Amino acid sequence: MAAGIAVLWAVSLLLFLAIYVLPGDPASRILGNRATPEALAELRERLGLDRPITEQYLAWLAGILRGDAGASTTGAPVWPLLKERGLNSFTLAATASVLAVAIALVVGVAGGLRAGGPVDSTLSVGTLIGVSLPDFVLAGVLISLFAFVLKWLPPVSFLTAGSTPFDRPLILVLPAVSLAAPAGAWASRYVRAAVVDMRTAPNVEAARLAGLRTSRVLTRHLLPGVVGPIAQVLAAVTAFLVGGAVVVEQIFAYPGLGSLLAGAVAVKDFSTVLAAGLVMAATVIVAFMAADIIGVLTNPRLR
Repeated sequence: MAAGIAVLWAVSLLLFLAIYVLPGDPASRILGNRATPEALAELRERLGLDRPITEQYLAWLAGILRGDAGASTTGAPVWPLLKERGLNSFTLAATASVLAVAIALVVGVAGGLRAGGPVDSTLSVGTLIGVSLPDFVLAGVLISLFAFVLKWLPPVSFLTAGSTPFDRPLILVLPAVSLAAPAGAWASRYVRAAVVDMRTAPNVEAARLAGLRTSRVLTRHLLPGVVGPIAQVLAAVTAFLVGGAVVVEQIFAYPGLGSLLAGAVAVKDFSTVLAAGLVMAATVIVAFMAADIIGVLTNPRLR
């Protein structure tokens, strides 16, 4: 827990420094054509932009600890916006996670059990293509095929005000597949390696020699031994999904945290960028902490 908090603090510091050195000035973007020297000076003083960077960071961090993420450049509070966009991103990420986990387990276990055979070779080539294909390229291919050629799915995932992804579940299909396919292909290679290592373990060999059915050997002896490594890999998938969401949500016009972060960076919206980046980083950190706990619980030696 302490390590996770320390990492999150380091991420917050790096985020603050990164947004601080970006070109442009939030005050001038807020005022636009009304930006006179006097108005700029007054707004910078009101926003605290005239203070040293150390004071600005400490003031922002104190606000975060109090539950106050500040206001965006439009004057709207950041937390309600993050809550709405965060729920949309969570829905998309959960859908993509289920697909990625299914791909990783099915492909990884099938290849690991048949290591060196034609099935394993075919799956390895497929996963290599999946890993090498960027998510934005895959998104373009899926849009062209399923939206414009077959006309089965919508090309954009736009939501009207007050609606949720559950009101139009079809809008989740293409962005979820665009996120899940590369992540699942990458994770399946590590699942395969864990299955190959565990396949020769003494308890698995003993169960096989005892004449147990293959399904029972797999579910009772082999898979429990690879739960820890698989959990670590699936935690890394979360990082894939969080990072890829910034691009994929932009492509499909999906109103999530990724598209919010991209838009906020464009206008140098300090509060929104920092809060959204911190939430996304916290999601990845929690995923890895959960994977560590699962690894300890499933490995008697670590316990």
